[in-house]
Amino acid sequence: MKTRNVKGAVALGSLTATVALLAGLGSAQAQMGAGQPAMPPVAPTGPGAGSFPQSFLIPGTNTSLSLYGKIALGMQDNVGSQHMNDTSPSGGGGTPFPIGAMILEGPGAAGQNSYATNPTGQFRSIHGGLRAAVKGTNFAFETRTPTDLGEVKTVMLVDFSLMASQSNYIGAGTSVTSTKPSSGAGNNETPRIQWAYGTLGPWLIGQYNSAWADPLQVNPDIGDQAQVGPMQTVNIRRPQIRYTYLMGNGITLSASVEEMNTGAEYCAAPTSAATTCIGSATAASASIVTDGSDNLDINGSGDGGVVNLPSFNTGIAWDQPWGHLMGRVGVGRSELRGVSTTPIFAGNTTANNVTQTHWAIEGGAMINTWGQDQWRGLVNYSSGLATYDSDMGNGTYDMIINGQTGQVSAIRELALNTSYIHRFNPNWRTTATFGIGFFNKPGAASGWSNCANNGAVGTCASGGTTAAQLTSVEKRHLMSAVSLTYSPVPGQVDIALEMDYYDRQVQASGTGTAGWTQRLGFNFYW
Repeated sequence: MKTRNVKGAVALGSLTATVALLAGLGSAQAQMGAGQPAMPPVAPTGPGAGSFPQSFLIPGTNTSLSLYGKIALGMQDNVGSQHMNDTSPSGGGGTPFPIGAMILEGPGAAGQNSYATNPTGQFRSIHGGLRAAVKGTNFAFETRTPTDLGEVKTVMLVDFSLMASQSNYIGAGTSVTSTKPSSGAGNNETPRIQWAYGTLGPWLIGQYNSAWADPLQVNPDIGDQAQVGPMQTVNIRRPQIRYTYLMGNGITLSASVEEMNTGAEYCAAPTSAATTCIGSATAASASIVTDGSDNLDINGSGDGGVVNLPSFNTGIAWDQPWGHLMGRVGVGRSELRGVSTTPIFAGNTTANNVTQTHWAIEGGAMINTWGQDQWRGLVNYSSGLATYDSDMGNGTYDMIINGQTGQVSAIRELALNTSYIHRFNPNWRTTATFGIGFFNKPGAASGWSNCANNGAVGTCASGGTTAAQLTSVEKRHLMSAVSLTYSPVPGQVDIALEMDYYDRQVQASGTGTAGWTQRLGFNFYW
């Protein structure tokens, strides 16, 4: 992703500098990514000039307004076979999902024994898969108004990214696995709100990037949104109430109450006499349901993934000329409600509300090495708190629930990420990043097998038409990328060539997937 200081240009999912925003810096500085050297702000001058750089005074008011954004064209292609639908591996409709959305291969993967029902085989038989889109284009409005209580600031950022289950182009259908986009038919991307928030003094209220996401921990020159470790666009934007305290000497404290996302992988009760969530040759196996939406429906009758309590995180950052250090601690109560006639736990019609308290912790650094270069490192450990971890499940899976045994276990991940950016000169720079995440095998899944019911009661078929149980439990994610960026007009125009590698492994032995993607991006900032 890319952010720039010129005219406050911002990119899809850009992680902006919260401290700068709350400290009252101009939009250009506040939304600058660490990948671009700072440029001095243009002081307001002349009639109608606003109170902050790149703004103007709205006639008849004391409110200053700034408009900024970017035009973006992204082109990408799978190297070798097409290993994922649509904008691989971002998921359906190009909405950035983590690597967990990649289609699996190997023992236990869904449909492996039948080409007609094997999406992996279909995609792997198609070599390459060129896609081009302008959905990263966005624009923003920012206002500043002086009041007796201090300056009131508002920011609204709008982009054109598709939602899941939308197609890239009119005429292509609505299936997320559509492989026949018709670019000539016109785009059906619709505007959506990324940010809509206001600040008054140290308070921020509205929808903004989670306070968990440190803007200086994400390398801004990597265009893919599936990096392992840092929060990404699948869950980064949150309605929230945040307080930021500037202690001095470069130390900043923050505390934020935010909307809580929750979801689960659920061992559903079978319709026959099976008593375990294990594939069996003598009894039908139970099915595994995975859903991380806020409208989770595990039993087919409107079960809800809503929660009673928000998540909370607090953090500290230390900024000095040599770089930046940060730490965060977060807690949240995951909740799964069952409202159908089928109980969550077999034989228990009263225990239909599953709650668990989960937590996460992270620490990171950005060090200025020499010249304009920077090194970044991040460690993120999450114990069932997908709210602060894009990489778990589909970004919102917190726990595994075994409906047969009544056991509930948190999904845990240790994610490590490092990156380096080197600038040859103001026009050329290169960036490399590597991230890897390790998952535990939750106790609630300890009895699950790599075998699934293929639709016939009493038949256990590895790789049948129903996914094997252990293929739904992650074991390891890996993402690495290298990019070369040319800025013919520094701060205004970027042309970047990037190569990405992805690797996904699940708890089922020998089951996983890997793939390469190359991308070419053009960004014009205004």
